[in-house]
Amino acid sequence: MTASVISFSVQTGSGGFGIARRVSDRLGFRYYDWEITSEAAARAGVSPNEVIAAERVPGFLERMMRRLGAVSTVSLETSPGFSEPSPAMWNTAIQSLTSDDYRHFIERVVIELAERGEAVIVGHASQSLLRDKPGVLRVLVYGSPAVRIGRLAAEQSIDRERAAALVKHSDKDRADLLKRVHHLEVLDATNYDLALNTDRVSADLATETIIAAAQEIP
Repeated sequence: MTASVISFSVQTGSGGFGIARRVSDRLGFRYYDWEITSEAAARAGVSPNEVIAAERVPGFLERMMRRLGAVSTVSLETSPGFSEPSPAMWNTAIQSLTSDDYRHFIERVVIELAERGEAVIVGHASQSLLRDKPGVLRVLVYGSPAVRIGRLAAEQSIDRERAAALVKHSDKDRADLLKRVHHLEVLDATNYDLALNTDRVSADLATETIIAAAQEIP
C-alpha cells in the first residue's frame, strides 16, 4: 500500500520545507502548510496572524485569565460541518476566542485534508493529530543547530546571529506547543515513521528515501 498522506515535522534551517515540496511534486500530492493557517483563519473569521499566534504556547496572562474565569470560550464542536454562523454571532464569538479555540480550527482542517488523501501536510502538529490514521507516513526532518543556522543565514541572506535567534525561537515554540498541548517531545523518534538528519543526508537522498518509505506504509 502507498501512503496517501505524508506528514512533515520540520526544524527551521533543516531544508525540510524544500524536501516536502519535492516529495509533493514527485508524488503529485497537494502541498499544505500556509494553506492550513489561511483556511483555519477564514473559518474562524480572523486574520491569519491570529491563528499563527495560536500555534504558540499561551502566555502567562491568558492562562491566568482562564483560571479566573475571565476568558470565556466558544465550543467549536456545536457546529457540525462548520455551518456559516450569523455576523452577529461572530461579532460576539470572535472577541472570546482563545488560542485553544483557534487550534481546534487548525486541527479540524488538518484532519479533513488527511481524509481527502494525496496530501503532504507540513507542521501544525500533524504528526500527533494523524498518528492513528492508516495510510499516513510521519516524517521528521532535523539537523544540528550549527548547520541549520548556517543554512538559514545563507538562504535568507542574514547574519549568523540573526539566524541563530530565529532557529532558537522556532525550536522553542514547536517544542513547547507539542509538549504542553499534545504531550509529545518533538525530537522523540517514536513519534515518527522516518527521521532524517540533513546534516549528513542530502535533499535528493532525503526525497528518494521518503518516497520509497511511502510505497511501503501500511
